[in-house]
Amino acid sequence: MVLDNASFHKAKLIQARLATWQAQNLYLRFLPPYSPQLNLIETFWRKLKAYLLPRRHYASLSHLKQALLQALDLLGAVEVKI
Repeated sequence: MVLDNASFHKAKLIQARLATWQAQNLYLRFLPPYSPQLNLIETFWRKLKAYLLPRRHYASLSHLKQALLQALDLLGAVEVKI
């Protein structure tokens, strides 16, 4: 499994389970530090936050949800059903 270097991916709980997972042929591999170009979710979030969800105040949670779903639809991540 390929992971970024988030602190929770390297937590003591994870470290304690590594041997068990490796015995089951599950290996953790970490991306190099400062390599957002290798982490596809980073590119996705950058596009979502920078271009499709401009910084603004949303009147309600439902307005934010609607804006988020429309942005995800534009990225082809979800299909919005109206």
